[in-house]
Amino acid sequence: MTSHAFPTNRRPRGVAIAILGGPLSVALLASSACAVADDQGGDLDPDSGIVVPAPDTGDEVSLADAGTDAPETESPNLPCAVGNLCRVETPLTLGSVASLSGRSKDDVWAGASRGVVMHWNGQKWTALESNIDETLSSLFLTAEETWGVAGELLVRRGIEASSVRTFRNPAIFLGGMSGVAVLGNGDTYASLLSPPSVPGFPLALLQITDFDNVGIDVAPAPVLEASGQPQSLATRALFLVPDRVLWLVGSYGSVARYPVSAGLGDGVVMPVASQADLFGAWGQDDHLWAAGSGGTILHFDGTGWTIEDTGTNVALNAIFGFGLNDIWAAGDEGTVLHFDGQRWSQVEIGGYRGQLKAIWGAAPDDVWFGGERAMFHWGALP
Repeated sequence: MTSHAFPTNRRPRGVAIAILGGPLSVALLASSACAVADDQGGDLDPDSGIVVPAPDTGDEVSLADAGTDAPETESPNLPCAVGNLCRVETPLTLGSVASLSGRSKDDVWAGASRGVVMHWNGQKWTALESNIDETLSSLFLTAEETWGVAGELLVRRGIEASSVRTFRNPAIFLGGMSGVAVLGNGDTYASLLSPPSVPGFPLALLQITDFDNVGIDVAPAPVLEASGQPQSLATRALFLVPDRVLWLVGSYGSVARYPVSAGLGDGVVMPVASQADLFGAWGQDDHLWAAGSGGTILHFDGTGWTIEDTGTNVALNAIFGFGLNDIWAAGDEGTVLHFDGQRWSQVEIGGYRGQLKAIWGAAPDDVWFGGERAMFHWGALP
């Protein structure tokens, strides 16, 4: 295991982190969009990647069309019991589970291909009317509402279809959104999958100021501590440690953190000795674990970084934990890893070799894993 420590207690010196100095002007962004699109020779489409599939990726396909991407023939399913990962029936027959989140063991949500939204009530998974076609690649739950992100689309809802409300990013050139978080004070922020490089306009987060009237503002971009310069960040995932810190992770080992104890504070780019694309994040207190390409898991302990020895080189798309000694990661080729505080071990998943994309758990013996045409559970079920 190789450790790389970087001090992070320095604050930017004499730098004003003001990007546009006020609410985002859609007209201004639209005019900038033309220049950016022309410079790159075409429209700026969100990178569908692994964590944030674009609406037209077509991952809801028949097995005949799936070709070599289809999971291999699986061995018999393991029973849903203590110490086992078992396969659980859901309404999803094609496509993938792309996101998971929950409030308790009997209130778990899943976003799947082509707008499918599913809910676990403690007994079974049911499909909810969603009135959308896009895949919700990221979910965030408040006490009363479920928020979801699908490219340029942001959704908030309750259980009933009549509660579904949508927000579509009017500044298309910004690219898709990769995640959403609602702070304790109610402020809502969405991370950007692929913000353009517009001179003088570094971007990482949008603040949703008026959901119903599509009002947005640009949040200050995180700064490099060494230079105090704000930086754009292509975010693949975000994770909120309530009332403490908002983490952003993304392409080429990029990591940023914003303090949120009194609203969104000044963001700082965290230097990391890795160029891996980071697809998932989970944190507790001042700790962060980020998972990504090539079997990469990075751990920040509040002072410095460690590159974990995972024993695999497949992409790890999701990570979730309950404490420093109980963390799960999952990814391609049916890979499931568990960390016990000392080492990462691979967990048997009944011969499944599909791509796993999401993890959420209510307790150490009640953990869900979602992926290609499959939902798995760790532990016993009713």
